[in-house]
Amino acid sequence: MTIESHHAAVQAPVPVLQIVGYKNSGKTTLACRLIRALSAQGIRVGSAKHDAHHFQLDDPGTDSSKHLLHGAVETVLTSSEATRIMRKSETSLEEIVQSMYGKVDLLIAEGFKSADYPKIALVRNIDEMITLRNQATNICLWLSCEEDANMYGAASSVSEHNTPVLLLRDQALIDQEVLSLALSLLQHLQ
Repeated sequence: MTIESHHAAVQAPVPVLQIVGYKNSGKTTLACRLIRALSAQGIRVGSAKHDAHHFQLDDPGTDSSKHLLHGAVETVLTSSEATRIMRKSETSLEEIVQSMYGKVDLLIAEGFKSADYPKIALVRNIDEMITLRNQATNICLWLSCEEDANMYGAASSVSEHNTPVLLLRDQALIDQEVLSLALSLLQHLQ
Protein backbone atom coordinates (compact mmCIF):
# COMPACT_ATOMS: atom_id res chain seq x y z
CA MET A 1 0.00 0.00 0.00
CA THR A 2 1.28 3.47 -0.82
CA ILE A 3 0.00 6.96 -0.42
CA GLU A 4 0.16 7.71 -4.15
CA SER A 5 -3.40 6.44 -4.48
CA HIS A 6 -4.63 9.13 -2.09
CA HIS A 7 -4.83 12.85 -2.62
CA ALA A 8 -1.70 14.80 -1.85
CA ALA A 9 -0.95 15.23 1.82
CA VAL A 10 0.57 18.27 3.41
CA GLN A 11 4.24 18.42 2.51
CA ALA A 12 6.22 18.49 5.72
CA PRO A 13 9.90 18.61 6.60
CA VAL A 14 9.25 15.39 8.53
CA PRO A 15 6.87 12.72 7.19
CA VAL A 16 3.80 12.32 9.39
CA LEU A 17 1.45 9.38 9.82
CA GLN A 18 -1.64 10.08 11.86
CA ILE A 19 -3.64 7.55 13.84
CA VAL A 20 -7.19 8.75 14.44
CA GLY A 21 -10.32 7.35 16.03
CA TYR A 22 -12.55 7.82 19.01
CA LYS A 23 -11.82 7.24 22.69
CA ASN A 24 -10.74 3.67 23.51
CA SER A 25 -10.54 2.62 19.86
CA GLY A 26 -6.95 1.32 20.15
CA LYS A 27 -5.02 4.32 18.84
CA THR A 28 -2.31 4.27 21.51
CA THR A 29 -1.87 0.49 21.29
CA LEU A 30 -1.40 0.73 17.52
CA ALA A 31 0.92 3.74 17.83
CA CYS A 32 3.13 1.91 20.34
CA ARG A 33 3.37 -1.22 18.16
CA LEU A 34 4.24 0.89 15.12
CA ILE A 35 6.83 2.96 16.99
CA ARG A 36 8.47 -0.23 18.30
CA ALA A 37 8.56 -1.82 14.81
CA LEU A 38 10.00 1.29 13.16
CA SER A 39 12.55 1.85 15.93
CA ALA A 40 13.70 -1.76 15.59
CA GLN A 41 14.61 -0.91 11.98
CA GLY A 42 16.77 2.00 13.10
CA ILE A 43 14.23 4.68 12.20
CA ARG A 44 14.16 7.69 14.53
CA VAL A 45 10.48 8.04 15.44
CA GLY A 46 8.87 11.02 17.10
CA SER A 47 5.37 11.04 18.47
CA ALA A 48 2.72 13.62 19.20
CA LYS A 49 -0.63 13.15 20.87
CA HIS A 50 -3.59 15.48 20.87
CA ASP A 51 -5.52 15.32 24.13
CA ALA A 52 -9.16 16.36 23.83
CA HIS A 53 -9.22 16.87 27.59
CA HIS A 54 -7.36 19.38 29.72
CA PHE A 55 -4.31 17.99 31.46
CA GLN A 56 -1.92 19.39 34.03
CA LEU A 57 1.35 20.61 32.61
CA ASP A 58 3.35 19.28 35.56
CA ASP A 59 2.93 17.63 38.93
CA PRO A 60 1.67 20.15 41.52
CA GLY A 61 4.39 21.45 43.82
CA THR A 62 7.33 20.89 41.48
CA ASP A 63 9.59 23.80 40.62
CA SER A 64 8.46 23.85 36.99
CA SER A 65 4.78 23.87 38.04
CA LYS A 66 5.58 26.83 40.33
CA HIS A 67 7.17 28.66 37.38
CA LEU A 68 4.02 28.13 35.31
CA LEU A 69 1.75 29.07 38.21
CA HIS A 70 3.62 32.34 38.61
CA GLY A 71 3.23 33.38 34.99
CA ALA A 72 5.81 31.63 32.82
CA VAL A 73 4.25 30.86 29.42
CA GLU A 74 6.81 28.14 28.71
CA THR A 75 9.24 26.22 30.87
CA VAL A 76 11.83 23.60 30.05
CA LEU A 77 12.78 20.85 32.48
CA THR A 78 15.97 19.04 31.55
CA SER A 79 18.37 16.53 33.04
CA SER A 80 21.20 14.39 31.73
CA GLU A 81 18.64 11.85 30.49
CA ALA A 82 15.54 13.77 29.34
CA THR A 83 13.99 17.13 28.48
CA ARG A 84 10.36 18.18 28.84
CA ILE A 85 8.95 21.39 27.41
CA MET A 86 5.73 22.72 28.91
CA ARG A 87 3.83 25.55 27.28
CA LYS A 88 0.65 27.34 28.33
CA SER A 89 -0.86 27.31 24.83
CA GLU A 90 -2.04 24.85 22.26
CA THR A 91 0.50 23.76 19.67
CA SER A 92 -0.61 22.79 16.18
CA LEU A 93 0.57 19.59 14.56
CA GLU A 94 2.35 21.68 11.95
CA GLU A 95 4.34 23.46 14.68
CA ILE A 96 5.22 20.10 16.25
CA VAL A 97 6.37 18.78 12.87
CA GLN A 98 8.58 21.85 12.37
CA SER A 99 10.09 21.45 15.84
CA MET A 100 11.09 17.85 15.10
CA TYR A 101 12.90 18.62 11.86
CA GLY A 102 16.38 17.05 11.94
CA LYS A 103 15.60 15.13 15.14
CA VAL A 104 13.33 12.39 13.80
CA ASP A 105 12.83 10.51 10.54
CA LEU A 106 9.08 10.05 10.97
CA LEU A 107 6.41 11.46 13.27
CA ILE A 108 3.52 9.31 14.48
CA ALA A 109 0.68 11.65 15.47
CA GLU A 110 -2.20 10.33 17.52
CA GLY A 111 -5.30 12.42 16.97
CA PHE A 112 -5.31 15.85 15.29
CA LYS A 113 -8.25 14.71 13.10
CA SER A 114 -8.44 17.96 11.11
CA ALA A 115 -4.79 17.92 9.97
CA ASP A 116 -4.26 16.76 6.38
CA TYR A 117 -1.51 14.17 6.75
CA PRO A 118 -2.01 10.49 5.78
CA LYS A 119 -4.15 8.73 8.36
CA ILE A 120 -4.99 5.32 9.73
CA ALA A 121 -8.52 5.39 11.17
CA LEU A 122 -9.72 3.02 13.89
CA VAL A 123 -13.46 2.53 14.20
CA ARG A 124 -15.77 0.19 16.07
CA ASN A 125 -18.73 0.29 13.70
CA ILE A 126 -20.14 1.77 10.52
CA ASP A 127 -21.61 4.80 12.32
CA GLU A 128 -18.17 5.76 13.66
CA MET A 129 -16.73 5.28 10.17
CA ILE A 130 -19.22 7.65 8.59
CA THR A 131 -18.85 10.24 11.36
CA LEU A 132 -15.04 10.08 11.32
CA ARG A 133 -14.94 10.36 7.52
CA ASN A 134 -16.86 13.62 7.85
CA GLN A 135 -14.29 14.91 10.37
CA ALA A 136 -11.02 13.73 8.80
CA THR A 137 -9.35 13.78 5.40
CA ASN A 138 -6.66 11.67 3.78
CA ILE A 139 -7.56 8.35 5.39
CA CYS A 140 -5.32 5.70 3.82
CA LEU A 141 -6.43 2.70 5.89
CA TRP A 142 -9.48 1.82 8.00
CA LEU A 143 -9.16 -0.61 10.92
CA SER A 144 -12.40 -1.98 12.31
CA CYS A 145 -13.40 -4.37 15.06
CA GLU A 146 -16.78 -4.99 13.40
CA GLU A 147 -16.99 -7.71 10.79
CA ASP A 148 -19.74 -6.38 8.61
CA ALA A 149 -19.99 -6.40 4.84
CA ASN A 150 -21.51 -2.92 5.12
CA MET A 151 -18.16 -1.61 6.43
CA TYR A 152 -16.57 -2.26 3.05
CA GLY A 153 -19.40 -0.54 1.23
CA ALA A 154 -19.24 2.38 3.65
CA ALA A 155 -15.51 2.74 3.11
CA SER A 156 -16.07 2.91 -0.64
CA SER A 157 -18.93 5.37 -0.35
CA VAL A 158 -17.11 7.72 2.03
CA SER A 159 -13.76 7.49 0.28
CA GLU A 160 -12.91 8.36 -3.27
CA HIS A 161 -10.14 5.76 -3.50
CA ASN A 162 -11.54 2.43 -2.22
CA THR A 163 -9.59 2.74 1.00
CA PRO A 164 -8.94 -0.70 2.50
CA VAL A 165 -10.81 -1.86 5.61
CA LEU A 166 -8.98 -4.40 7.76
CA LEU A 167 -10.31 -6.25 10.79
CA LEU A 168 -8.50 -5.56 14.03
CA ARG A 169 -8.48 -9.27 14.87
CA ASP A 170 -6.05 -9.94 12.00
CA GLN A 171 -3.08 -8.52 13.90
CA ALA A 172 -0.34 -9.85 11.62
CA LEU A 173 -1.92 -8.33 8.51
CA ILE A 174 -2.56 -5.03 10.28
CA ASP A 175 1.04 -4.81 11.52
CA GLN A 176 2.30 -5.55 8.00
CA GLU A 177 0.02 -2.98 6.30
CA VAL A 178 0.58 -0.25 8.89
CA LEU A 179 4.36 -0.70 8.74
CA SER A 180 4.24 -0.71 4.93
CA LEU A 181 2.27 2.55 4.94
CA ALA A 182 4.73 4.19 7.36
CA LEU A 183 7.75 3.05 5.33
CA SER A 184 6.14 4.35 2.11
CA LEU A 185 6.14 7.83 3.65
CA LEU A 186 9.89 7.59 4.22
CA GLN A 187 10.48 6.35 0.66
CA HIS A 188 8.46 9.29 -0.63
CA LEU A 189 11.28 11.60 0.52
CA GLN A 190 14.03 9.80 -1.37
